[in-house]
Amino acid sequence: MCGFAATNYSDPSVSNDKCVKRGPDLTTVENYEGIWYLHNLLHITGEVTPQPIKRNDTVAVFNGEIYNYTDFGSYNSDGECIVDLYNTHGETFCKLLDGEYALFLVDYAKRKLIISTDTFACKPLWYEFKQDKFCVATYKSQLDGLGFTNSKKLYANKTQIYNLDTLTLVNEYDNFKFDITQKNNSFDGWCNAFSNSIKKRTQNTTQGMFLGLSSGFDSGAIACELNKQGTLATGYSIVNNENPDIMKARFDILPSTVGITLSDAEFQKWKKELRHNCEDFVYDDGVRNYNIKGDQAVQGLAAICSRANANNQRIYFSGQGADEIISDYGFNGKRIYKHSQFGGKFPNTLEGFWPWHSFWDGTQIQYLNKEEYIAGHFGIETRYPFLDKYLVQEFLWLTPELKNSKYKSCLAYYLSHNNFPYEANEKRGFNIVAKGKKKKTLKIKG
Repeated sequence: MCGFAATNYSDPSVSNDKCVKRGPDLTTVENYEGIWYLHNLLHITGEVTPQPIKRNDTVAVFNGEIYNYTDFGSYNSDGECIVDLYNTHGETFCKLLDGEYALFLVDYAKRKLIISTDTFACKPLWYEFKQDKFCVATYKSQLDGLGFTNSKKLYANKTQIYNLDTLTLVNEYDNFKFDITQKNNSFDGWCNAFSNSIKKRTQNTTQGMFLGLSSGFDSGAIACELNKQGTLATGYSIVNNENPDIMKARFDILPSTVGITLSDAEFQKWKKELRHNCEDFVYDDGVRNYNIKGDQAVQGLAAICSRANANNQRIYFSGQGADEIISDYGFNGKRIYKHSQFGGKFPNTLEGFWPWHSFWDGTQIQYLNKEEYIAGHFGIETRYPFLDKYLVQEFLWLTPELKNSKYKSCLAYYLSHNNFPYEANEKRGFNIVAKGKKKKTLKIKG
């Protein structure tokens, strides 16, 4: 994880105060043929590789991880493959990338400017083109600080190509195409894809890893698979509102766990810190106007990230996307939360139904950026195994009977198959309770 900005307007370092936290290892600023490139590096993969990356007349900066970079040649770090792939395959090169990324690339010879983000926009990318000026950056505040007032967030799974001279959009494509045929009557493909999703996110780095461990399905599956693969990752558990029996059973299995009882004083400390010093993210999806700083879960995530920072752990495994993809926050048509769209009951055909609202939009954008911005505030890279495009494809391929057989059916099967303790038929939210607020647990029957 890093952060960057690219603009032909002026030196972007003047508005780098929030984004620099994402890349505490090295900040570089360079002007190349009239375009400013700023990059904040968080060193995770391979050798320390300053950006921008240049090959002849092509220059790129990027943020995130390319997990399949070794498929394309011998590189010192993952980002080095980007320019070579473009020069070999042209403007559709992003279809070859498997990772969580946002990128900006300029081909000065062919006068092209390209911006792209991964299948679920796990890494943020904001942009604005106005008249003869442009700015593309990781955070909206970077554009705001340069006087760009109508910036947009690049939508998930998109690559856009602009004419460098006129700054007009000349082409756009989807990076990955999902097949929505519901054909598989076994969870085996999903389980194999989940194992691969975890495996690729733990390779080619020596950095410490961690996750927020609850008594629920999502973090339990991540912890179970990490443990199966022999990967040491600390599970930080805020135990205020968790099932104590499940937590004890998980603590007994896992080699590295830390229990946290979040006090009201610490809750208020992080609330103040984030309100004043963290990047804002506000998104209205038509259902609700969401602000990460109004979500009480951010204080819990901050408490976890601060402890991980003290232990020099830089990679955070998030369970984001499991609710949006697998259950839509419901089961058998019953909505657990108001923002659920269809209560988790999948139809006999996905034609005309997919993509449902929160597949790419809604809480997918809202909660994903909560994870991304809070962890980024602490200089920590977030990885999202449930948003692996091949894993999501395996879920879409499951028959509706399997999808609807149990609450979070594929996760229930996985956890049961691996004898890992979990609460069947219960959705227990990541709920950090400030003083005077009531805890809430929701039961699901079926």
